[in-house]
Amino acid sequence: MKNKIYVIHENDEWVEPLRKELQEINAPFEEWHLGKRNIDHLDKPPQGVFYNRMSASSHTRGHRYAPEYTAVVLNWLEKNKRRVINNSKALNLEISKSLQYKELENFGIKTPKTIYCSNKESILKSANIFRKPFITKHNRGGKGLGVKLFNNKKELDSYVSGKDFELSIDGITLLQEYIDSSPKVITRVEFVNSKFLYAVEVDASEGFELCPACPEDQDEIPQQQIAGEFCPTIGNKFKILKNYKKNALIENYEKFIAINGIEIAGIEYIIDKNGTIYTYDINTNTNYNSQAEKSSKIKGMKSIAKFLKEELLLLNNIRVVA
Repeated sequence: MKNKIYVIHENDEWVEPLRKELQEINAPFEEWHLGKRNIDHLDKPPQGVFYNRMSASSHTRGHRYAPEYTAVVLNWLEKNKRRVINNSKALNLEISKSLQYKELENFGIKTPKTIYCSNKESILKSANIFRKPFITKHNRGGKGLGVKLFNNKKELDSYVSGKDFELSIDGITLLQEYIDSSPKVITRVEFVNSKFLYAVEVDASEGFELCPACPEDQDEIPQQQIAGEFCPTIGNKFKILKNYKKNALIENYEKFIAINGIEIAGIEYIIDKNGTIYTYDINTNTNYNSQAEKSSKIKGMKSIAKFLKEELLLLNNIRVVA
């Protein structure tokens, strides 16, 4: 087999599970850590399958401009008509929640009410729009970056004017309505080859980040009841839903990701107390919880490795046997 799978990334640790699965099925691959690799745009890229695993949280690992550099590399690959999994369109959505929400709404997929703010003044001004508890989050985030719960504008004022305030790396902060769910769970749906793989229920009762303003009023919402972005590889709060059936929402997700160049992803949604579903996060650099997968025959990273090898075989004009 002359061609390879090329894994584009900036985090060696996150690649380790995929590395093991590719080795197990004898799939030829090479890692492109973009913090250690230069590209000559006059060169032709090697033939192969290129899997983009760039993350919106790369700046937290000292790789501030990794997404921008990835955009250059993906453009180079696509101009040369190489097979790219999670292409430039996918990268644009990975690093911008505002673009995610716009595209989701275009597909009739409901998202929480959200205001986009470019500075402290606009954050404080926009808070007047919310009459109920709301949260802040970073437009370019991941790992729950910048996610804080506020019961009122006074709490927000204290946070924004204090030393703990964090501005999103791209300068855009989101103010978003707080979705109150019962029970306190969110659902994360995984996709490989733009097709539904499985769904995971996540216990969100303990939240993920401490509130900057600790409420004393018992009628206010405690921080541990926030649902939001989770690291799927950590903890035992993840449960694969074995009886989860493919439904109209999943079919719509599949259409959405396919049109937007996303072939591997995790999408998170929450159901409020009235039964309304809100989709709030798309992760194109998805990871999997090994503890939850112990109870399932389907393994996320194994499915990705198999998909990548099948794409490589197709590229080499070798018939794929199911």
